[in-house]
Amino acid sequence: MLSKLRFLLRYTHRYRWWYTGGFIFLGLTIWTSVTIPEYIQKSIDTISQGVPEARNEFYDFILIILGLAIVLIIVRTFSRILIFVPGRLIEKQLKGEMFRKLSTFGKDYYDQNSSGSIISRINNDINGVRMITGFGLLQTGNILFSLSVTPYKMWNLSPTLTLYCIIPMVVIFIIVRVGLVIMVKNTHSRMDALQKLSGKTISFLSGNSVIKSYNIHAWAENEVEKENVNLFNYTLKITWVRSFIIPLLANLEQVLKIVILFAGGLYVIEGDFTLGQLTEYIAYSALLTQPVMGLGWVLTIFQQGFVGISSLQTIMGRKGIDDDKKSLPPEKQKNLFDKGISLKNLTYTYHNGNRPILKNISFSIKPGKIIGITGKVGSGKTTLINILNGYLRPSPGQVFFGEKDAARLTGNDIRTVVKTVTQEVFLFSDTIENNIRFGAQRARVTNSVDDVIYKSAFSEEVARFPKQEQTLVGEKGIMLSGGQKQRISLARALYTPCRLLILDDVFSAVDTDTERFLIKQIYENHPAESMIIVSNRISVLEKTDFTVVLDNGSIEAMGTHEELLRKSEFYRETWELQK
Repeated sequence: MLSKLRFLLRYTHRYRWWYTGGFIFLGLTIWTSVTIPEYIQKSIDTISQGVPEARNEFYDFILIILGLAIVLIIVRTFSRILIFVPGRLIEKQLKGEMFRKLSTFGKDYYDQNSSGSIISRINNDINGVRMITGFGLLQTGNILFSLSVTPYKMWNLSPTLTLYCIIPMVVIFIIVRVGLVIMVKNTHSRMDALQKLSGKTISFLSGNSVIKSYNIHAWAENEVEKENVNLFNYTLKITWVRSFIIPLLANLEQVLKIVILFAGGLYVIEGDFTLGQLTEYIAYSALLTQPVMGLGWVLTIFQQGFVGISSLQTIMGRKGIDDDKKSLPPEKQKNLFDKGISLKNLTYTYHNGNRPILKNISFSIKPGKIIGITGKVGSGKTTLINILNGYLRPSPGQVFFGEKDAARLTGNDIRTVVKTVTQEVFLFSDTIENNIRFGAQRARVTNSVDDVIYKSAFSEEVARFPKQEQTLVGEKGIMLSGGQKQRISLARALYTPCRLLILDDVFSAVDTDTERFLIKQIYENHPAESMIIVSNRISVLEKTDFTVVLDNGSIEAMGTHEELLRKSEFYRETWELQK
Protein backbone atom coordinates (compact mmCIF):
# COMPACT_ATOMS: atom_id res chain seq x y z
CA MET A 1 0.00 0.00 0.00
CA LEU A 2 2.81 2.41 0.86
CA SER A 3 4.49 1.83 -2.49
CA LYS A 4 1.21 2.64 -4.26
CA LEU A 5 0.76 5.82 -2.24
CA ARG A 6 4.34 6.84 -3.05
CA PHE A 7 3.61 6.15 -6.72
CA LEU A 8 0.59 8.49 -6.56
CA LEU A 9 2.48 11.13 -4.58
CA ARG A 10 5.28 11.19 -7.18
CA TYR A 11 2.81 12.31 -9.85
CA THR A 12 0.43 14.44 -7.77
CA HIS A 13 3.27 16.39 -6.12
CA ARG A 14 4.09 18.02 -9.45
CA TYR A 15 0.58 19.55 -9.50
CA ARG A 16 0.38 20.32 -5.78
CA TRP A 17 -0.62 23.95 -6.35
CA TRP A 18 -3.44 22.89 -8.65
CA TYR A 19 -4.72 20.53 -5.96
CA THR A 20 -4.25 23.13 -3.23
CA GLY A 21 -6.36 25.62 -5.15
CA GLY A 22 -8.90 22.91 -5.93
CA PHE A 23 -9.31 21.96 -2.27
CA ILE A 24 -9.61 25.61 -1.23
CA PHE A 25 -12.45 26.08 -3.73
CA LEU A 26 -13.93 22.74 -2.63
CA GLY A 27 -13.95 23.98 0.97
CA LEU A 28 -15.70 27.16 -0.18
CA THR A 29 -18.20 24.99 -2.07
CA ILE A 30 -19.12 23.03 1.07
CA TRP A 31 -19.28 26.21 3.18
CA THR A 32 -21.61 27.85 0.66
CA SER A 33 -23.76 24.71 0.43
CA VAL A 34 -24.31 24.50 4.22
CA THR A 35 -24.90 28.27 4.51
CA ILE A 36 -27.81 28.40 2.05
CA PRO A 37 -30.16 26.23 4.24
CA GLU A 38 -29.79 28.75 7.09
CA TYR A 39 -31.28 31.49 4.93
CA ILE A 40 -33.93 29.11 3.60
CA GLN A 41 -34.96 28.51 7.23
CA LYS A 42 -35.09 32.25 7.94
CA SER A 43 -37.12 32.87 4.76
CA ILE A 44 -39.72 30.20 5.62
CA ASP A 45 -40.00 31.36 9.23
CA THR A 46 -40.50 34.91 7.99
CA ILE A 47 -43.26 33.70 5.63
CA SER A 48 -44.93 31.70 8.43
CA GLN A 49 -45.19 34.85 10.59
CA GLY A 50 -47.56 36.39 8.04
CA VAL A 51 -46.42 39.91 8.96
CA PRO A 52 -46.50 42.40 6.02
CA GLU A 53 -43.73 44.47 7.65
CA ALA A 54 -41.32 41.54 7.22
CA ARG A 55 -41.53 41.71 3.42
CA ASN A 56 -38.24 43.63 3.03
CA GLU A 57 -36.45 41.19 5.32
CA PHE A 58 -37.83 38.31 3.19
CA TYR A 59 -36.53 40.00 0.01
CA ASP A 60 -33.09 40.32 1.62
CA PHE A 61 -33.00 36.60 2.42
CA ILE A 62 -33.99 35.68 -1.13
CA LEU A 63 -31.27 37.92 -2.58
CA ILE A 64 -28.69 36.38 -0.24
CA ILE A 65 -29.76 32.86 -1.30
CA LEU A 66 -29.51 33.92 -4.96
CA GLY A 67 -26.05 35.41 -4.40
CA LEU A 68 -24.85 32.30 -2.55
CA ALA A 69 -26.21 30.09 -5.37
CA ILE A 70 -24.19 32.07 -7.94
CA VAL A 71 -21.08 31.83 -5.73
CA LEU A 72 -21.71 28.08 -5.36
CA ILE A 73 -21.75 27.63 -9.16
CA ILE A 74 -18.48 29.55 -9.54
CA VAL A 75 -16.50 27.89 -6.72
CA ARG A 76 -17.77 24.40 -7.62
CA THR A 77 -16.71 24.91 -11.25
CA PHE A 78 -13.22 26.07 -10.22
CA SER A 79 -12.84 23.18 -7.76
CA ARG A 80 -13.52 20.67 -10.53
CA ILE A 81 -11.26 22.38 -13.06
CA LEU A 82 -8.34 22.59 -10.63
CA ILE A 83 -8.64 18.91 -9.62
CA PHE A 84 -9.74 17.24 -12.87
CA VAL A 85 -7.10 18.92 -15.08
CA PRO A 86 -4.12 17.48 -13.13
CA GLY A 87 -5.74 14.04 -13.41
CA ARG A 88 -5.75 14.36 -17.20
CA LEU A 89 -2.18 15.73 -17.22
CA ILE A 90 -1.01 12.79 -15.08
CA GLU A 91 -2.75 10.43 -17.52
CA LYS A 92 -0.91 12.08 -20.41
CA GLN A 93 2.43 11.88 -18.59
CA LEU A 94 1.91 8.23 -17.65
CA LYS A 95 1.06 7.21 -21.21
CA GLY A 96 4.24 8.87 -22.47
CA GLU A 97 6.36 7.19 -19.80
CA MET A 98 4.75 3.81 -20.42
CA PHE A 99 5.39 4.03 -24.17
CA ARG A 100 9.04 4.95 -23.57
CA LYS A 101 9.40 2.13 -21.02
CA LEU A 102 7.80 -0.47 -23.28
CA SER A 103 10.12 0.56 -26.11
CA THR A 104 13.13 -0.41 -23.97
CA PHE A 105 12.02 -4.03 -23.51
CA GLY A 106 13.46 -6.83 -25.55
CA LYS A 107 12.04 -9.72 -27.50
CA ASP A 108 11.47 -11.84 -24.38
CA TYR A 109 8.82 -9.45 -23.01
CA TYR A 110 6.82 -9.31 -26.23
CA ASP A 111 7.03 -13.08 -26.64
CA GLN A 112 5.23 -13.42 -23.30
CA ASN A 113 2.69 -10.58 -23.71
CA SER A 114 0.46 -10.05 -26.74
CA SER A 115 -0.10 -6.57 -28.19
CA GLY A 116 -3.83 -6.67 -27.40
CA SER A 117 -3.15 -7.59 -23.78
CA ILE A 118 -0.61 -4.77 -23.39
CA ILE A 119 -2.91 -2.16 -24.95
CA SER A 120 -5.91 -3.23 -22.89
CA ARG A 121 -3.92 -3.37 -19.65
CA ILE A 122 -2.35 0.05 -20.12
CA ASN A 123 -5.62 1.75 -21.04
CA ASN A 124 -7.47 0.27 -18.06
CA ASP A 125 -4.64 0.75 -15.57
CA ILE A 126 -3.86 4.34 -16.53
CA ASN A 127 -7.57 5.14 -16.58
CA GLY A 128 -7.71 3.86 -12.98
CA VAL A 129 -4.88 6.22 -11.95
CA ARG A 130 -6.66 9.12 -13.70
CA MET A 131 -9.86 8.34 -11.78
CA ILE A 132 -7.97 8.37 -8.46
CA THR A 133 -6.05 11.59 -9.16
CA GLY A 134 -9.15 13.33 -10.54
CA PHE A 135 -12.61 12.20 -9.44
CA GLY A 136 -11.26 10.15 -6.52
CA LEU A 137 -9.42 13.04 -4.86
CA LEU A 138 -12.34 15.41 -5.53
CA GLN A 139 -14.81 13.05 -3.87
CA THR A 140 -12.39 12.36 -1.01
CA GLY A 141 -12.16 16.09 -0.28
CA ASN A 142 -15.91 16.46 -0.72
CA ILE A 143 -16.57 13.61 1.75
CA LEU A 144 -14.12 14.93 4.35
CA PHE A 145 -15.51 18.47 4.23
CA SER A 146 -19.16 17.39 4.07
CA LEU A 147 -18.99 14.77 6.83
CA SER A 148 -17.28 17.25 9.13
CA VAL A 149 -19.44 20.36 8.52
CA THR A 150 -22.91 18.99 7.68
CA PRO A 151 -23.33 16.63 10.69
CA TYR A 152 -22.16 19.50 12.93
CA LYS A 153 -24.91 21.75 11.56
CA MET A 154 -27.48 18.95 11.96
CA TRP A 155 -26.33 18.20 15.53
CA ASN A 156 -26.73 21.85 16.50
CA LEU A 157 -30.34 21.76 15.31
CA SER A 158 -31.28 18.42 16.97
CA PRO A 159 -28.88 15.77 18.34
CA THR A 160 -31.69 13.20 18.70
CA LEU A 161 -32.93 13.61 15.12
CA THR A 162 -29.31 13.32 13.90
CA LEU A 163 -28.95 9.95 15.60
CA TYR A 164 -32.20 8.80 13.96
CA CYS A 165 -30.70 9.71 10.57
CA ILE A 166 -27.41 7.91 11.22
CA ILE A 167 -29.04 4.47 11.75
CA PRO A 168 -30.45 3.97 8.19
CA MET A 169 -27.29 5.52 6.72
CA VAL A 170 -25.04 2.98 8.51
CA VAL A 171 -27.27 0.03 7.53
CA ILE A 172 -27.39 1.07 3.86
CA PHE A 173 -23.65 1.77 3.80
CA ILE A 174 -22.82 -1.73 5.13
CA ILE A 175 -25.05 -3.36 2.49
CA VAL A 176 -23.53 -1.22 -0.24
CA ARG A 177 -20.01 -1.96 0.96
CA VAL A 178 -20.56 -5.70 0.75
CA GLY A 179 -22.00 -5.27 -2.75
CA LEU A 180 -19.02 -3.21 -3.81
CA VAL A 181 -16.56 -5.89 -2.63
CA ILE A 182 -18.36 -8.41 -4.87
CA MET A 183 -18.40 -5.92 -7.72
CA VAL A 184 -14.66 -5.16 -7.44
CA LYS A 185 -13.83 -8.88 -7.50
CA ASN A 186 -15.85 -9.34 -10.69
CA THR A 187 -14.35 -6.13 -12.13
CA HIS A 188 -10.85 -7.61 -11.84
CA SER A 189 -12.02 -10.78 -13.58
CA ARG A 190 -13.70 -8.66 -16.25
CA MET A 191 -10.43 -6.77 -16.87
CA ASP A 192 -8.58 -10.07 -17.37
CA ALA A 193 -11.31 -11.27 -19.75
CA LEU A 194 -11.13 -7.97 -21.66
CA GLN A 195 -7.35 -8.34 -22.05
CA LYS A 196 -7.77 -11.85 -23.49
CA LEU A 197 -10.53 -10.71 -25.86
CA SER A 198 -8.46 -7.72 -27.03
CA GLY A 199 -5.43 -9.93 -27.60
CA LYS A 200 -7.36 -12.46 -29.69
CA THR A 201 -9.22 -9.79 -31.63
CA ILE A 202 -6.01 -8.00 -32.66
CA SER A 203 -4.31 -11.33 -33.43
CA PHE A 204 -7.16 -12.54 -35.66
CA LEU A 205 -7.52 -9.19 -37.43
CA SER A 206 -3.79 -9.14 -38.17
CA GLY A 207 -3.96 -12.72 -39.45
CA ASN A 208 -7.19 -12.23 -41.38
CA SER A 209 -5.59 -13.32 -44.65
CA VAL A 210 -4.44 -16.62 -43.08
CA ILE A 211 -7.92 -17.28 -41.67
CA LYS A 212 -9.39 -16.70 -45.13
CA SER A 213 -6.78 -18.85 -46.85
CA TYR A 214 -7.43 -21.85 -44.61
CA ASN A 215 -11.19 -21.23 -44.47
CA ILE A 216 -11.28 -21.35 -40.65
CA HIS A 217 -13.77 -18.54 -40.09
CA ALA A 218 -15.94 -20.73 -37.87
CA TRP A 219 -13.02 -21.65 -35.59
CA ALA A 220 -11.94 -17.99 -35.27
CA GLU A 221 -15.50 -16.90 -34.53
CA ASN A 222 -15.86 -19.59 -31.85
CA GLU A 223 -12.60 -18.57 -30.19
CA VAL A 224 -13.68 -14.92 -30.07
CA GLU A 225 -17.17 -15.95 -28.94
CA LYS A 226 -15.74 -17.88 -25.96
CA GLU A 227 -13.86 -14.83 -24.70
CA ASN A 228 -16.79 -12.56 -25.53
CA VAL A 229 -19.25 -14.71 -23.53
CA ASN A 230 -16.77 -14.84 -20.65
CA LEU A 231 -16.55 -11.03 -20.68
CA PHE A 232 -20.35 -10.81 -20.91
CA ASN A 233 -20.84 -13.07 -17.87
CA TYR A 234 -18.57 -10.96 -15.67
CA THR A 235 -20.20 -7.76 -16.96
CA LEU A 236 -23.65 -9.20 -16.19
CA LYS A 237 -22.61 -10.04 -12.62
CA ILE A 238 -21.41 -6.47 -12.14
CA THR A 239 -24.67 -5.18 -13.60
CA TRP A 240 -26.73 -7.31 -11.18
CA VAL A 241 -24.84 -5.84 -8.21
CA ARG A 242 -25.12 -2.31 -9.60
CA SER A 243 -28.86 -2.73 -10.19
CA PHE A 244 -29.20 -3.42 -6.46
CA ILE A 245 -26.74 -0.85 -5.14
CA ILE A 246 -27.65 2.18 -7.28
CA PRO A 247 -31.38 2.26 -6.35
CA LEU A 248 -30.45 1.73 -2.69
CA LEU A 249 -28.07 4.70 -2.74
CA ALA A 250 -30.41 6.80 -4.86
CA ASN A 251 -33.26 6.28 -2.37
CA LEU A 252 -31.15 6.97 0.72
CA GLU A 253 -32.21 10.60 0.56
CA GLN A 254 -35.88 9.56 0.41
CA VAL A 255 -35.44 7.28 3.43
CA LEU A 256 -33.89 10.13 5.41
CA LYS A 257 -36.72 12.47 4.39
CA ILE A 258 -39.29 9.98 5.69
CA VAL A 259 -37.43 9.71 9.02
CA ILE A 260 -37.03 13.48 9.29
CA LEU A 261 -40.64 14.23 8.27
CA PHE A 262 -41.96 11.73 10.83
CA ALA A 263 -39.75 12.64 13.80
CA GLY A 264 -39.22 16.29 12.83
CA GLY A 265 -42.93 16.73 12.08
CA LEU A 266 -43.70 15.65 15.65
CA TYR A 267 -41.17 18.21 16.88
CA VAL A 268 -42.95 20.93 14.89
CA ILE A 269 -46.34 19.86 16.28
CA GLU A 270 -44.97 19.90 19.80
CA GLY A 271 -43.37 23.31 19.21
CA ASP A 272 -39.76 22.14 19.53
CA PHE A 273 -39.06 22.94 15.83
CA THR A 274 -40.18 25.69 13.57
CA LEU A 275 -41.27 24.91 10.01
CA GLY A 276 -38.17 26.70 8.75
CA GLN A 277 -35.88 24.59 10.96
CA LEU A 278 -37.50 21.39 9.67
CA THR A 279 -36.92 22.57 6.09
CA GLU A 280 -33.31 23.48 6.95
CA TYR A 281 -32.77 20.02 8.44
CA ILE A 282 -34.17 18.31 5.33
CA ALA A 283 -31.77 20.38 3.21
CA TYR A 284 -28.85 19.26 5.37
CA SER A 285 -29.90 15.61 5.04
CA ALA A 286 -29.86 16.00 1.26
CA LEU A 287 -26.33 17.40 1.48
CA LEU A 288 -25.30 14.52 3.74
CA THR A 289 -26.55 11.72 1.45
CA GLN A 290 -24.31 12.83 -1.43
CA PRO A 291 -20.97 12.20 0.33
CA VAL A 292 -22.28 8.94 1.83
CA MET A 293 -23.24 7.78 -1.67
CA GLY A 294 -19.87 8.99 -2.94
CA LEU A 295 -18.00 7.13 -0.19
CA GLY A 296 -18.85 3.75 -1.66
CA TRP A 297 -17.77 4.80 -5.15
CA VAL A 298 -14.56 6.36 -3.85
CA LEU A 299 -13.59 3.13 -2.11
CA THR A 300 -14.28 1.25 -5.34
CA ILE A 301 -12.26 3.72 -7.42
CA PHE A 302 -9.29 3.48 -5.07
CA GLN A 303 -9.46 -0.33 -5.01
CA GLN A 304 -9.57 -0.59 -8.79
CA GLY A 305 -6.96 2.13 -9.15
CA PHE A 306 -4.55 0.38 -6.77
CA VAL A 307 -4.90 -2.83 -8.79
CA GLY A 308 -4.00 -0.78 -11.87
CA ILE A 309 -1.05 0.81 -10.08
CA SER A 310 0.27 -2.67 -9.18
CA SER A 311 0.18 -3.60 -12.87
CA LEU A 312 1.85 -0.32 -13.87
CA GLN A 313 4.54 -0.79 -11.23
CA THR A 314 5.25 -4.25 -12.65
CA ILE A 315 5.96 -2.69 -16.04
CA MET A 316 7.70 0.45 -14.75
CA GLY A 317 9.84 -1.61 -12.36
CA ARG A 318 10.98 -3.99 -15.08
CA LYS A 319 14.46 -3.23 -16.37
CA GLY A 320 14.84 -2.38 -20.01
CA ILE A 321 17.72 -3.73 -22.05
CA ASP A 322 19.68 -0.46 -21.84
CA ASP A 323 18.62 0.84 -18.42
CA ASP A 324 22.04 0.17 -16.89
CA LYS A 325 23.97 1.56 -19.85
CA LYS A 326 24.95 5.11 -20.62
CA SER A 327 24.55 6.33 -24.18
CA LEU A 328 27.66 7.54 -26.00
CA PRO A 329 28.11 11.26 -26.76
CA PRO A 330 27.02 12.21 -30.33
CA GLU A 331 30.61 12.68 -31.53
CA LYS A 332 31.55 9.13 -30.40
CA GLN A 333 28.39 7.70 -31.94
CA LYS A 334 29.43 9.10 -35.32
CA ASN A 335 32.85 7.42 -35.03
CA LEU A 336 31.45 4.05 -33.91
CA PHE A 337 31.86 2.46 -37.34
CA ASP A 338 35.24 3.99 -38.22
CA LYS A 339 37.01 0.64 -37.76
CA GLY A 340 34.08 -1.52 -38.80
CA ILE A 341 32.47 -4.44 -36.95
CA SER A 342 34.21 -7.62 -35.77
CA LEU A 343 32.48 -10.87 -34.83
CA LYS A 344 34.57 -13.19 -32.69
CA ASN A 345 33.17 -16.69 -32.13
CA LEU A 346 29.62 -15.35 -31.88
CA THR A 347 27.27 -17.89 -30.30
CA TYR A 348 23.67 -16.96 -29.56
CA THR A 349 20.74 -18.76 -27.91
CA TYR A 350 17.26 -17.21 -27.62
CA HIS A 351 15.86 -16.60 -24.15
CA ASN A 352 13.29 -19.39 -24.61
CA GLY A 353 15.55 -21.71 -26.59
CA ASN A 354 17.47 -24.80 -25.53
CA ARG A 355 20.13 -24.79 -28.25
CA PRO A 356 22.26 -22.10 -29.91
CA ILE A 357 20.91 -20.61 -33.16
CA LEU A 358 24.34 -19.22 -34.11
CA LYS A 359 27.58 -21.06 -33.37
CA ASN A 360 31.14 -19.69 -33.57
CA ILE A 361 30.51 -17.01 -36.18
CA SER A 362 33.65 -14.99 -36.94
CA PHE A 363 34.23 -12.38 -39.67
CA SER A 364 34.73 -8.61 -40.00
CA ILE A 365 32.79 -5.87 -41.77
CA LYS A 366 35.10 -3.08 -42.88
CA PRO A 367 34.02 0.42 -43.92
CA GLY A 368 33.37 0.75 -47.64
CA LYS A 369 32.68 -2.96 -48.17
CA ILE A 370 29.56 -4.77 -49.39
CA ILE A 371 29.00 -8.13 -47.69
CA GLY A 372 26.49 -10.80 -48.64
CA ILE A 373 24.84 -13.32 -46.34
CA THR A 374 23.03 -16.39 -47.65
CA GLY A 375 22.00 -19.83 -46.50
CA LYS A 376 19.12 -22.27 -46.20
CA VAL A 377 15.85 -21.37 -44.51
CA GLY A 378 16.38 -21.36 -40.74
CA SER A 379 20.16 -21.15 -40.98
CA GLY A 380 20.30 -18.05 -38.71
CA LYS A 381 20.53 -15.19 -41.24
CA THR A 382 17.91 -12.94 -39.62
CA THR A 383 19.19 -13.70 -36.11
CA LEU A 384 22.67 -12.61 -37.21
CA ILE A 385 21.57 -9.27 -38.64
CA ASN A 386 19.34 -8.61 -35.60
CA ILE A 387 22.46 -8.94 -33.46
CA LEU A 388 24.37 -6.56 -35.74
CA ASN A 389 21.62 -3.90 -35.58
CA GLY A 390 21.12 -4.15 -31.82
CA TYR A 391 17.65 -5.75 -31.73
CA LEU A 392 19.18 -8.81 -30.07
CA ARG A 393 22.05 -8.52 -27.61
CA PRO A 394 25.03 -10.90 -27.69
CA SER A 395 27.09 -11.95 -24.70
CA PRO A 396 30.13 -9.74 -23.90
CA GLY A 397 33.28 -10.27 -25.95
CA GLN A 398 31.64 -11.53 -29.14
CA VAL A 399 30.67 -8.47 -31.27
CA PHE A 400 32.77 -5.30 -31.43
CA PHE A 401 32.19 -1.92 -33.08
CA GLY A 402 35.81 -0.92 -33.44
CA GLU A 403 37.14 -1.52 -29.95
CA LYS A 404 33.76 -1.13 -28.19
CA ASP A 405 31.91 -4.24 -27.10
CA ALA A 406 28.37 -4.28 -28.57
CA ALA A 407 27.09 -5.84 -25.31
CA ARG A 408 27.96 -2.58 -23.51
CA LEU A 409 26.45 -0.25 -26.14
CA THR A 410 22.85 0.95 -26.09
CA GLY A 411 20.49 0.17 -28.93
CA ASN A 412 20.38 3.87 -29.74
CA ASP A 413 24.19 3.94 -30.12
CA ILE A 414 24.15 1.01 -32.53
CA ARG A 415 21.21 2.25 -34.59
CA THR A 416 22.78 5.66 -35.15
CA VAL A 417 25.18 3.91 -37.53
CA VAL A 418 23.20 0.81 -38.58
CA LYS A 419 19.93 0.86 -40.50
CA THR A 420 17.92 -2.21 -41.49
CA VAL A 421 15.30 -2.97 -44.13
CA THR A 422 13.70 -6.12 -42.70
CA GLN A 423 11.84 -9.02 -44.27
CA GLU A 424 8.68 -8.02 -42.39
CA VAL A 425 7.91 -4.68 -44.04
CA PHE A 426 5.92 -2.32 -41.84
CA LEU A 427 4.20 0.76 -43.25
CA PHE A 428 2.27 3.30 -41.23
CA SER A 429 -1.29 4.28 -42.07
CA ASP A 430 -0.11 7.47 -43.76
CA THR A 431 0.92 8.79 -47.15
CA ILE A 432 3.71 7.28 -49.26
CA GLU A 433 5.81 10.41 -48.74
CA ASN A 434 5.45 10.40 -44.96
CA ASN A 435 6.32 6.70 -44.83
CA ILE A 436 9.53 7.44 -46.77
CA ARG A 437 10.41 10.45 -44.60
CA PHE A 438 9.75 8.53 -41.37
CA GLY A 439 12.73 8.62 -39.03
CA ALA A 440 14.58 11.34 -40.96
CA GLN A 441 13.70 14.24 -38.65
CA ARG A 442 17.06 14.29 -36.88
CA ALA A 443 19.22 13.11 -39.76
CA ARG A 444 21.10 14.99 -42.48
CA VAL A 445 19.11 14.16 -45.59
CA THR A 446 20.92 14.36 -48.94
CA ASN A 447 18.28 12.79 -51.20
CA SER A 448 14.87 13.95 -52.33
CA VAL A 449 11.73 11.84 -52.05
CA ASP A 450 11.41 11.69 -55.87
CA ASP A 451 15.02 10.55 -56.17
CA VAL A 452 14.70 7.61 -53.74
CA ILE A 453 11.35 6.60 -55.26
CA TYR A 454 13.15 6.35 -58.62
CA LYS A 455 16.09 4.42 -57.12
CA SER A 456 13.67 1.94 -55.52
CA ALA A 457 11.99 1.27 -58.93
CA PHE A 458 8.69 2.68 -57.75
CA SER A 459 8.34 5.92 -59.72
CA GLU A 460 6.19 4.56 -62.56
CA GLU A 461 3.66 3.02 -60.16
CA VAL A 462 3.54 6.14 -57.97
CA ALA A 463 2.80 8.22 -61.07
CA ARG A 464 -0.28 6.06 -61.69
CA PHE A 465 -1.70 6.59 -58.19
CA PRO A 466 -4.48 9.26 -57.99
CA LYS A 467 -2.58 11.38 -55.45
CA GLN A 468 0.91 10.09 -56.26
CA GLU A 469 3.21 10.57 -53.20
CA GLN A 470 0.25 11.76 -51.12
CA THR A 471 -1.62 8.48 -51.60
CA LEU A 472 -2.62 6.81 -48.32
CA VAL A 473 -1.28 3.28 -48.02
CA GLY A 474 -3.75 2.07 -45.37
CA GLU A 475 -3.02 0.23 -42.14
CA LYS A 476 0.25 -1.72 -42.49
CA GLY A 477 0.21 -0.79 -46.21
CA ILE A 478 -2.87 -2.92 -46.92
CA MET A 479 -3.62 -0.91 -50.10
CA LEU A 480 -0.33 -2.04 -51.70
CA SER A 481 1.10 -5.29 -52.96
CA GLY A 482 4.00 -7.04 -51.24
CA GLY A 483 6.51 -5.78 -53.81
CA GLN A 484 5.26 -2.21 -53.55
CA LYS A 485 5.56 -2.29 -49.77
CA GLN A 486 9.11 -3.64 -50.04
CA ARG A 487 10.12 -0.85 -52.39
CA ILE A 488 8.65 1.88 -50.15
CA SER A 489 10.57 0.37 -47.25
CA LEU A 490 13.73 0.40 -49.39
CA ALA A 491 13.10 4.03 -50.39
CA ARG A 492 12.79 4.87 -46.69
CA ALA A 493 16.24 3.37 -46.08
CA LEU A 494 17.80 5.13 -49.08
CA TYR A 495 16.32 8.48 -48.05
CA THR A 496 18.45 8.88 -44.94
CA PRO A 497 22.21 8.21 -45.17
CA CYS A 498 23.86 5.88 -42.66
CA ARG A 499 27.19 4.15 -42.05
CA LEU A 500 25.95 0.55 -42.45
CA LEU A 501 22.80 -0.44 -44.36
CA ILE A 502 21.40 -3.96 -43.92
CA LEU A 503 19.01 -5.24 -46.60
CA ASP A 504 17.28 -8.41 -45.40
CA ASP A 505 15.84 -10.21 -48.44
CA VAL A 506 14.37 -7.06 -50.01
CA PHE A 507 14.15 -8.65 -53.47
CA SER A 508 11.86 -11.54 -52.53
CA ALA A 509 8.64 -9.93 -53.84
CA VAL A 510 9.90 -8.22 -57.02
CA ASP A 511 10.17 -9.51 -60.58
CA THR A 512 13.44 -10.10 -62.43
CA ASP A 513 13.52 -6.80 -64.34
CA THR A 514 12.84 -4.80 -61.17
CA GLU A 515 15.49 -6.82 -59.39
CA ARG A 516 18.13 -5.91 -61.99
CA PHE A 517 17.27 -2.23 -61.72
CA LEU A 518 17.36 -2.32 -57.90
CA ILE A 519 20.71 -4.11 -57.87
CA LYS A 520 22.19 -1.45 -60.14
CA GLN A 521 20.86 1.39 -57.98
CA ILE A 522 21.89 -0.20 -54.70
CA TYR A 523 25.44 -0.98 -55.83
CA GLU A 524 26.01 2.33 -57.63
CA ASN A 525 23.92 4.90 -55.71
CA HIS A 526 23.44 3.60 -52.19
CA PRO A 527 23.79 6.27 -49.46
CA ALA A 528 25.51 3.99 -46.95
CA GLU A 529 29.23 3.64 -46.39
CA SER A 530 28.93 -0.15 -46.15
CA MET A 531 26.16 -2.65 -46.87
CA ILE A 532 25.08 -6.13 -45.83
CA ILE A 533 22.78 -7.84 -48.31
CA VAL A 534 20.88 -10.89 -47.09
CA SER A 535 19.49 -12.88 -50.01
CA ASN A 536 19.29 -16.28 -51.64
CA ARG A 537 19.42 -14.75 -55.13
CA ILE A 538 22.96 -15.28 -56.38
CA SER A 539 22.51 -12.56 -59.00
CA VAL A 540 22.31 -10.12 -56.09
CA LEU A 541 25.33 -11.55 -54.25
CA GLU A 542 27.82 -12.05 -57.08
CA LYS A 543 29.02 -8.42 -56.91
CA THR A 544 29.69 -8.35 -53.16
CA ASP A 545 33.21 -8.05 -51.75
CA PHE A 546 32.61 -11.38 -50.00
CA THR A 547 29.60 -13.49 -49.00
CA VAL A 548 29.03 -15.55 -45.85
CA VAL A 549 27.18 -18.86 -46.35
CA LEU A 550 25.38 -20.04 -43.19
CA ASP A 551 24.27 -23.61 -42.53
CA ASN A 552 22.49 -24.61 -39.33
CA GLY A 553 23.86 -21.57 -37.48
CA SER A 554 27.48 -22.01 -38.51
CA ILE A 555 29.59 -20.62 -41.34
CA GLU A 556 29.75 -23.23 -44.11
CA ALA A 557 31.91 -21.09 -46.37
CA MET A 558 32.99 -17.51 -46.92
CA GLY A 559 34.52 -15.72 -49.92
CA THR A 560 33.89 -14.04 -53.26
CA HIS A 561 31.44 -15.32 -55.84
CA GLU A 562 34.10 -17.34 -57.67
CA GLU A 563 35.51 -18.78 -54.44
CA LEU A 564 32.10 -19.85 -53.18
CA LEU A 565 31.30 -21.62 -56.44
CA ARG A 566 34.26 -23.87 -55.60
CA LYS A 567 33.88 -24.10 -51.81
CA SER A 568 30.12 -24.15 -51.08
CA GLU A 569 27.82 -26.88 -52.35
CA PHE A 570 24.70 -24.89 -51.37
CA TYR A 571 25.95 -21.76 -53.13
CA ARG A 572 26.94 -23.70 -56.26
CA GLU A 573 23.64 -25.62 -56.49
CA THR A 574 21.64 -22.41 -55.98
CA TRP A 575 23.63 -20.68 -58.71
CA GLU A 576 23.10 -23.55 -61.16
CA LEU A 577 19.38 -23.66 -60.39
CA GLN A 578 18.91 -19.90 -60.78
CA LYS A 579 20.86 -19.77 -64.04
